[in-house]
Amino acid sequence: MLNRALSGTAVRRGGFLLIAALLAACASTPKPAPALSIEAQMGALKERLFVLVEAERHRLNEGAKPLILDPELMHAAQVHSEDMAMKRSFDAMNPDGNPAVNTLLADPKFRGYVGEIAAAQYFTPGARIDPETYARGFLDIWLNSPDHRMNIAFPGFDKTGIGMAVSGNMIYAAELFATDLGLPEPP
Repeated sequence: MLNRALSGTAVRRGGFLLIAALLAACASTPKPAPALSIEAQMGALKERLFVLVEAERHRLNEGAKPLILDPELMHAAQVHSEDMAMKRSFDAMNPDGNPAVNTLLADPKFRGYVGEIAAAQYFTPGARIDPETYARGFLDIWLNSPDHRMNIAFPGFDKTGIGMAVSGNMIYAAELFATDLGLPEPP
């Protein structure tokens, strides 16, 4: 009778420990991070690309002015990226010319000198976009193009804007650089 009472207590204690262990396992299982929207991922990618391009520019040319993000250039770069994504092509093949430059020139107060770089990379829709990997990918593409590299390294640029757009399994990126060359603001 004593053995039966001990074994009943052991069973209850073992059952309690099993339930406690299961509850602890459930409580400590990490929940997956909520999926970021494609817009949020593009925002993180733009931020990382800005930092990498700025660092590379000073590595290429120690005399390069620091870049600031300019709302007008951000808008023009976004228009350009969305146009490339919609047409699935680059401005060199665009019969309407470069939408980024067209957007800037439409503003009668715009003055100065503009440089542009653009590229596209494949990605897997629905998969997380790693800002570091894709930003480095865009930078590598641009550094391997003499014209793009020259725009990155031009020391007089002091403003920039980055645009990103997605179409299918492609991310299209455009970055604009500008300087007013010290010209006075138009009346």
